[in-house]
Amino acid sequence: MESTISVSKGVFLFPNGFNNVKKSKKKNRISIFDAIFSKEQWFVTFKNNWDSVEMQLKELHERTYSTLLNDIVSYLKTSYQDNELNSLEGIIPSATLLTGVNQPDHVNQFKSLISILREEVTPYVAMVNSQDASSVKHLVESAVWQIINGENEFDSSVERDMFIDDNSVSKPKLKKNQCTMKTLFKWYKNKHVTCSPKKKKHTAVQQTLVIIIPDFESFNCNILQDFVMIISSYVAVLPIVLVFGVATSVSALHKSFPYQVSSKLLIKVFHSHPSHVYMNQVLENVFLTHTSPFHLSGKAFELLTDVFLFYDFSVTGLIQSIKYCMMDHYYGDNIKSLCCDRDSIDAAVARLSSEDLENMRQLLSFRPFLEVQDCHTKIGLFEDNNFFREVIRKEMHKLHDYVYSFYLCVRLLASFLKDLPKNILGKSIREIYARCAVENVTETEGFKECMQLLGFQSQVKLIDSIQNAIKIVGNVLQSISPVKPLRSTPSKNNQVRISTDLGEDFVKSVRVYLITFLRQIENASNETTQPSCDDEMEIENDMESLDRKSGNRYKLKEKLLKATRVDRIQSEFEMIRSRFVNYLEEMFRKGLLPPHTQTFHEILFFTEVSNVKKQIVGSPRGALHMALSNPAYYLQCSCCNLPSVESVSDTLPDVSLAYKLHRECGKHINLYDWLQAFAAVLCPESDEENRAQDVNIQVRFTRAVAELQFLGFIKTSKRKTDHVMRLTW
Repeated sequence: MESTISVSKGVFLFPNGFNNVKKSKKKNRISIFDAIFSKEQWFVTFKNNWDSVEMQLKELHERTYSTLLNDIVSYLKTSYQDNELNSLEGIIPSATLLTGVNQPDHVNQFKSLISILREEVTPYVAMVNSQDASSVKHLVESAVWQIINGENEFDSSVERDMFIDDNSVSKPKLKKNQCTMKTLFKWYKNKHVTCSPKKKKHTAVQQTLVIIIPDFESFNCNILQDFVMIISSYVAVLPIVLVFGVATSVSALHKSFPYQVSSKLLIKVFHSHPSHVYMNQVLENVFLTHTSPFHLSGKAFELLTDVFLFYDFSVTGLIQSIKYCMMDHYYGDNIKSLCCDRDSIDAAVARLSSEDLENMRQLLSFRPFLEVQDCHTKIGLFEDNNFFREVIRKEMHKLHDYVYSFYLCVRLLASFLKDLPKNILGKSIREIYARCAVENVTETEGFKECMQLLGFQSQVKLIDSIQNAIKIVGNVLQSISPVKPLRSTPSKNNQVRISTDLGEDFVKSVRVYLITFLRQIENASNETTQPSCDDEMEIENDMESLDRKSGNRYKLKEKLLKATRVDRIQSEFEMIRSRFVNYLEEMFRKGLLPPHTQTFHEILFFTEVSNVKKQIVGSPRGALHMALSNPAYYLQCSCCNLPSVESVSDTLPDVSLAYKLHRECGKHINLYDWLQAFAAVLCPESDEENRAQDVNIQVRFTRAVAELQFLGFIKTSKRKTDHVMRLTW
């Protein structure tokens, strides 16, 4: 039979040696949200705000890890320039990066490292994960493949050439199963060892080969040991450097490698930031600022931080949870387009429709604002949309002023309380914000105790605290976000009563008061006046006469009580310190009102915690129980509808039917009885013996039992061979 003749019809392709080196242009794919909601105002506002957040997160990530990554890059640059290393045979320079247990955050960290290495050190970088290294062969193949293909390893449209010797011609793309250390050596020799035509000598050009193992603990120890020994035999001819990502501690690396393997590694340890420190930086510099238009309420903030601290320690997961809250906040609600930066408020208010204005009137925070107005103003708020737009514009500017002052007071409170004992309200800005956003913290006993402790601080310590507070206020005043003065108050026969105490003027007044108190405290003296000597001599004479006259004890008691009632005269510093603490109480009482006390706070603050809690905090046990006991909840089919949750039907999936029947049994389940009950439901009209012997029913039952065992509901029992043990409630 000829090569082009076949029983089935088809197309036969004969390659003629032509290599298409043009890269296929990638089409810009538009997400489904952009395609559907691109003209919706709420979506445009959400996208602009989230793009701004992503830009800030990227800059923060670069600032946070720049020092660490630069140290690693410097070490890799000089790894093969050390004379001591050249004198040691078979020693592999290796960098150990202690990343912490926040596994989802490691991806971005190593991506940043790879990009810097390819720019400054070498283009030959390979990163091998544990799932790609089931054996030594797969580990070597993956590492060599990535090193040879370089940055274009994922580009299938580019034909890559492989040169074995000087006289060879271009050959097809290298297969992955051909990637061995011997192949890597030949490729490196032909690519970086050139022969000078005049001197007839080989000149070597050093290009380091970097192999990154990001999840060291997930690897099989025997595979890594063999891999290190293989590389050590090629270090003399290949400049290979290993980078280990260790989540726990350096001891994990020493425990995994015996001495003959660890002696081949020249280890340099680099420490990354702990996950909770990076989380505080993300929250304090990106989300807990007045420049961010979107804010989390106290309960939502506590939920997300609890998931981080008690579940995964993943900053990436925390950011994605905040993004989900942000999407839920904006989705389908045009009045949330007012949740924008201060410059865009006027334009966003002008775009509100009559329906949007009616939704604004139905907000719960609008009722307290309405109750303090007079009758004419109330009528105007409901009947005149233009007047209501002016009120909304005024209130939104006032709300931004409140946010501006609120975050300043939170930072000042954290600055004054960070060195106090007991940490009553917390040490970090994150902890204090969680308290201030839930309740009026100035009315709590903890706040009063903190102010009392501030009244006992020494002069030197108080001066340091005030200087730090002045720096915080200065940074806030120099922020990029503009703080405009409020516009003139709109009127409808009468003026709307709006307070304009907060905002930039409040911040400037705080700065003036802090500077004034700082100068007074620095110049204050600690001298106090003592009781006069005449009073002390009079008391001593009375004590002497007491021995001679036994009837004057009552008069002596009165004189002693009178002496104790004399108030001790305070020093100048103590008087100024007392006035300063009183000022702090008044300032915090004014600036730390909780967000739910502000009008239209629902626009800027996300409060619907119950809507996102199920999506953020998963409950796999409850989902499994619901899926097996009531499959119609997920399948949305009419055949699985049951009159009650406890009832069974032959239309249910086999695993669901087996699950319902196994719940009726005790700790040990007889498999034959279970099969009989299973068959009785599927074939109720057949005889008991015939339906149990049906091969189809037995196969379906066996598969359902295997699925329940895989899900962890049952396990085989050694006590009784024909029984299984139930593992759940």
